[in-house]
Amino acid sequence: MKRNSLQNWLGWLAVAGLVLATLAACGSSPQGTPDPGAKLRVVATTNIIGDVVAQVGGDRIDLTVLMGVGVDPHSYAPTPADSAAIHDADVVLANGADLEANLENLLANAGGDAVQVQLSDSLTLRPAPGEATHQAADGHGDRDPHVWFDVQNVILWTQVIEQQLSALDPANGATYQANAEAYIAELQALDTWIVEQVATIPEAHRKLVTNHPAFGYLADRYGLEQVGAVYPVNPSAEPSAQDIAALQDAIRTYGVPAVFTESTVNPRLAEQVAQDTGVKLVSLYTGSLGGPGSGAETYLDLMRYDVVAIVEALQ
Repeated sequence: MKRNSLQNWLGWLAVAGLVLATLAACGSSPQGTPDPGAKLRVVATTNIIGDVVAQVGGDRIDLTVLMGVGVDPHSYAPTPADSAAIHDADVVLANGADLEANLENLLANAGGDAVQVQLSDSLTLRPAPGEATHQAADGHGDRDPHVWFDVQNVILWTQVIEQQLSALDPANGATYQANAEAYIAELQALDTWIVEQVATIPEAHRKLVTNHPAFGYLADRYGLEQVGAVYPVNPSAEPSAQDIAALQDAIRTYGVPAVFTESTVNPRLAEQVAQDTGVKLVSLYTGSLGGPGSGAETYLDLMRYDVVAIVEALQ
């Protein structure tokens, strides 16, 4: 081949390569957005968050929930499938405030281009319960992560979720907004109903002894008081004999009629406390929704279930 012909051929080859590269770039989606026509890939850490996300996203998203029904977020151990889901996601929605402490390394190191949102960052957080010695030994922070027990917080969650989904998938933004508005109306009705239900409890009886201090936001919002817990920090930190003795003294001092245990935690210690003090044992849902037929299959159901159980026990 002559020199000039070779140069011309290489030049045309270079131009063709540039055109192909440009066409490929034009056909791809920007980083962090789904391909046109593809569903937004969303990961939620807890099934409570997953339920709220499902109300907003509906059938326009492909939702993966890491923690199944009955799983305690405090002690959850991540799996390789979790890493893959986070890596492939467009957005990951977590509670934050140290609730998913065992997931923090995975969230930081899974790779991928997912936008990661900690929903508690948009809220005013109350201090974590428990003694400073327990907190230091357990390695948890100083913020109470159980924010969903104030329905107003879940309204704010819903707004943040809608904004995130709409930003990543603007073609379906109107749908996300309409879904969020409809769900917020249900949440506002739930909030009003809880206020009315708690008002039926005599004021002197509005005291809670629970398996662990998960109900601070419920107490602050709706006029209850947490006066003790079987596990002073969370169910991963075993209480001492002194903790149990102090709790039993508090039950007797306040005349509390019930100990509220949790669906995700072994009730052995709570049963012992209730037996020793002669009070009822009542099970609630805290960090997880209930299974089919439980009456707590959704966030709205969970809150109604727990409030009815609390009101009936304390009256």
